[in-house]
Amino acid sequence: MGSWVDVDSPEIRNWVEGLIKSGKFRVLSTITGYEENDRLYIVYHFMNTEGELNVRTSVPKENPILPSITPVLPGGVLYEREIQDLLGVKFEGIMDSRRLILPEHWPEGVYPLRKDFQPEEVKSHE
Repeated sequence: MGSWVDVDSPEIRNWVEGLIKSGKFRVLSTITGYEENDRLYIVYHFMNTEGELNVRTSVPKENPILPSITPVLPGGVLYEREIQDLLGVKFEGIMDSRRLILPEHWPEGVYPLRKDFQPEEVKSHE
């Protein structure tokens, strides 16, 4: 199952940097996200030989912005781009913010993993 830690969203980059410098967890296996009420939760999953550490933070659903961890952990860029596409979280300082999964013509403000997603919104923009 692994251990869980909650971190305030403005501190996520510094927290991840400290975690990596400690040498205890250096492998980011993925970043996942989910919506609950009026917040979006982002979970950073770190691995080592002894197990998993899940670092969770959240942002408001309206104007969701997080510091990117890519300045301290460049390998997180693909996961952050995926979260941007599918949940609409913007990452400040990300190395590359191009779409990763969704096509370039995908309508702005439509995020397929949010609970209010309506497939009709996409069809009306085709």
